[in-house]
Parts: sequence; structure tokens; C-alpha cells
Amino acid sequence: MYKKICVFSLVTLLSACSMTPRPDSVDARFAQAQKDVKQLYADQVAPAKRIDFYEALARGLKYNLDYRIKMTNSALQMGQLKMAEWAMFPSVNANGSIYSRSNHLASANLSDNGGLTGSSTSTPDTVRSARLGITWNVLDFGMSYLRAKQQANRYLIAQQEARRQSQLLAQDILTAYWQAYSAQQLINESSRFQSQLEQSQAKLAGAAKDSSVPRQNLLNYRAAVLEGQRQLIELQYRHDKAMFDLKQLVGMPLCAKLTLAPLPKSLMRTTNLHCLSFEKLDAITLVSRPELWGQGYQEKIAKEGVKIAILQALPGLSFSYGWNYNSNKYLENTRWADRSADLAWNLINLAALPDSYHSAKDLVKYEKLKRMALTLTALTETRYTYARYQSLRREYIVARQQTENANALAELASNKQQASVGSDQTAILARLHAITAKMNQDLVMANLSKARGQLYLSAGFDMLPLGISDQPLPVVTAEIRREFTEQNKMDFNHYVNFVYENLFASHQNAAEELADAAPQLVGCFGHACGFKHVAYKQ
Repeated sequence: MYKKICVFSLVTLLSACSMTPRPDSVDARFAQAQKDVKQLYADQVAPAKRIDFYEALARGLKYNLDYRIKMTNSALQMGQLKMAEWAMFPSVNANGSIYSRSNHLASANLSDNGGLTGSSTSTPDTVRSARLGITWNVLDFGMSYLRAKQQANRYLIAQQEARRQSQLLAQDILTAYWQAYSAQQLINESSRFQSQLEQSQAKLAGAAKDSSVPRQNLLNYRAAVLEGQRQLIELQYRHDKAMFDLKQLVGMPLCAKLTLAPLPKSLMRTTNLHCLSFEKLDAITLVSRPELWGQGYQEKIAKEGVKIAILQALPGLSFSYGWNYNSNKYLENTRWADRSADLAWNLINLAALPDSYHSAKDLVKYEKLKRMALTLTALTETRYTYARYQSLRREYIVARQQTENANALAELASNKQQASVGSDQTAILARLHAITAKMNQDLVMANLSKARGQLYLSAGFDMLPLGISDQPLPVVTAEIRREFTEQNKMDFNHYVNFVYENLFASHQNAAEELADAAPQLVGCFGHACGFKHVAYKQ
């Protein structure tokens, strides 16, 4: 019976300690999803029914989830850095124990002739002991120091990732806002055309019953009406999609009713950038792009890895000092201090040093090649965005002329229709062409604004002020408005000159910093980029 009870208890204990995977139920997942949706818009300032471009940027900076993830990662890396700094300190250990036994720890005494003369004890039945000590390993300190330097660079990388995210966020909001606003204006302007289509639809229904109307004219009339309806449906979809994109970017509820204020006039300028100084723009790009900064920090981390590979193959020297207490009343000294020095050497790490060293050096070479590739990519992007902007600027001029021409034709067809000398079909088609031309013009202008933003982005300019996302929404909005006003007092050419003068001191000496950033590219792009005419201000 005793054995059966023991076996049953053991089986029960083992069963209780086993874990069976249990997926969440549908109700649990739905409850969690509802909670997440509520938290999406918690602690937000309620949006007004009509917002402007600056408030949209401010809301994106405060409530966009992708940007908040990057900011949280930056705080996380800072916390890891503080923990790495604590790891450099000596370890301070405090321990205590209570030991008790059920009888005396006695030993027998032997006489000179080998007989037993009795027993004695030197330890009480209950003993209390405590120790407070400091231990410092020189090798661990060196390793912790290098790892803390690596973590400091990871924090700087996280900052640059957050900065890059803010630049992308400003660009995406600009594009979505422009598309939504242009579609909103077209929908408002097409209300008269909607009533015209409804009247034409009624006329078409009446004409279909009249057998004297030629069938070809009837089908052409119907085709014009259907094309008008299709264009309006497409316009409504463009508006809805752009609105959903904008709400997602600024962290607003998707069901919120929203009206957009006109864009700042400075964003609708079409400046000719034929005088753009690529010497200055390339110099700014190479010292401003967040990706290049982040990759530079990655290379520093790899270089510290080489030192770690060497350091971990060395012997470890530990120093220890402690204060001790023991309640054993039979001891002559119940309180004392101890000290020690220990040397330990893992010979396996020493044997693996050549492999670990070469692996760490290969990682440095890998990160360096990535930095050079990113440098070439950055220089290429500035050329591409410049060419894209200039092409779209010329295309916009033509699109605007097409819109003016289509509006004139639509007005002429409408006047003829009212004077009963023109057909409804011609008026509808002319108005359709006018709407299509305006849609194309707005699309080109949206792409032009996007291309101008990409110019700022490719050069590493910060369109949004950094470090203000924790401020109240009105403060963030006012700061963004001020920043954009300052930036748009000058066109892109003047802005490049302004930033360049603030970054660089003179044009006389060789640019050692830029040459170090892209040693292989100086020969290829030296004359085009002006590397040998730049000196970076320390």
C-alpha cells in the first residue's frame, strides 16, 4: 500500500508539472483585439472636423505608431546602455546562512594507548554565518567596458532610425494630404457635373422610348453618360483611399469625418533647380543622411568586436575582499576579513583566438563595404530625385496648360448647349475631359511635391523638428508651422547654400572626412561631387 501511494503521488506530481500548449480562444482574441483598438486612440486630443497640413504633421509626430515604435526602441537602447554601464562595476555579494542539526557534532578522543577517553565537540547545534564581499575581475571589466561602448553606438543607431522614420513620415503625410485635398476639391467642383449627369440620364431614358432617335446616337449618348459616372466613381475612390492613408499616418480613427484645409502655398511652387550646386548637395548628403550615420556606428561596433575577440583570450585576474561573521562560540575569532587574488585562463579561448580574430576582422570589412554601398546609393538618389523633380516640373507646366484648354472647351460646349446649338453629348464629353485634365494636373502636382520632398529626404534634411513629440499637440503644431515657414522662406537652391554654410567652414582644403566616408568613390565622383573642395567644420 505504501509503494502504491508513493507511485501515485509521483505520477500526479509529474502530470502537474507538464505543460500542454493551449491556443487562445476566439472570444479571448476578439476581446484582446477590442482592447487594442481602444488603446489605439487613447490619450489623444480629439481632432476637429477641419484640420490643416501642419496639424496633420503634428498628429503624425505624436500618434503615428511606426514613429512611436522607433522612439520606444531608442528608449530601450538607452536602458540597455545604463545596464551595460552597471556591468562595469565590481560585484558586491552579501550572503548569510543558518545551519542546524538534530544532535551534537561530536568526535571521539583517543588516549595515548589508543583507548577512548570520551567525546568532544567544537561546533554548536545551530550555526549562523554571514559574509559581505567585493569581487572584481579585471578581464570582465575590460569586456564590460567594450560592450558598453558597443551599446552606446546601438543607442545612436536607434536615434538615427527614429530620425529617418520622422523624415519618411513627413514625406508620406505630404503625399497623402495632397492627394486627399485635391480629390476633395475635385469632388466639390464636380457637384454641378453630377446634376448634369442626372439630367442627361433622365433624357437618355426618355430618348430610349422614342423610335425616331437613331440607335447610334443613343449609344454614343449613353457611352458619354456612363463614362462620366465612371470618372466620378474613380474620383470618389481616390478621395476615400487618400483619406484612409492620411488617417492611418496621423493615428486618427478611420471612421472620423474629416475636411482638409488648403495646403500652404509654398508647397505648390515649381522652382527651376537648374542652378543646383551638386558639390554642396553631395557634401551635405554624406554628413547628414541617417543611414550613413547609422552604418558608421555599425562599423564602430564591429571594430570593438575585434578588441573583444582579443581580450577574451587573455587570462582573467580576480580580486576579492570580504567581511565574515560566524556564530560558532567555540571559534577564537568570530569576525574576520579575507582577501584573495585568483588567476584563471581558458586555454580553449586562446586556441580559438585566430579564428575569432579573423571572423571579427571580416565583420569590420563587411560593415565597411556596406557603408561604401550606402554612400554610392545616397549620391545616386540625389541625382535621381533631382532629375525626377525637373522632369515633373516641365510636365506640370504642360498639364496646367492642358487643364486650361480643357476648361475652355468645356465652357464653350456648355454655352453652345444652353444656346441649343450644341448637343448634350458634346457638353458631357468636354466636361469629362476637363475633369480628367484637372485630375492629371493634380496628380502631377502631387508627384512634384513628393519629388521635392524626396530631394530633402535624399540629402538628409529634417523636415520635422526632432525631440518635440512629448510636447502638447498645440505646441508641436506651432513648432512645425514655424519650422516650415523658416524653410520655405527660400527655395531649395538657397536652402542648400544655407545648410552648407552652417555645416562647412571653407572651400580650400581637401575633405578628409568625406574621403574617409567613401574612399573608393572619391576617384569616381571627385570632380562631379567636388570632394576635393570641401572641408568639414569640426
